Amino acid sequence: MVNKAQGDAASIRLIAEATAAAVTAVAESLAKEGGQQAANLKVAEQYVNAFAYLAKTNNTLIVPANMGDLATLITSAMTMLDRTKAVPAGPA
Repeated sequence: MVNKAQGDAASIRLIAEATAAAVTAVAESLAKEGGQQAANLKVAEQYVNAFAYLAKTNNTLIVPANMGDLATLITSAMTMLDRTKAVPAGPA
């Protein structure tokens, strides 16, 4: 029982450390020249892919009223990213 708990704790710790490393890598990439543009492109790709997936798997597709408003979606996502930069990191 103790060994299982220790194994579970070690697993949780490794996942947390990997997640922290991934978040750090993304933050560093966003700070580089062209990083924001790359993030914009990725968000747009995922948005389009999500609708493509829905169109393939459902016979009913609910879409935003203004499909041309992709720029607003991306701008909103980038605004959230900018705000997270201003928030000091919590304890490590």
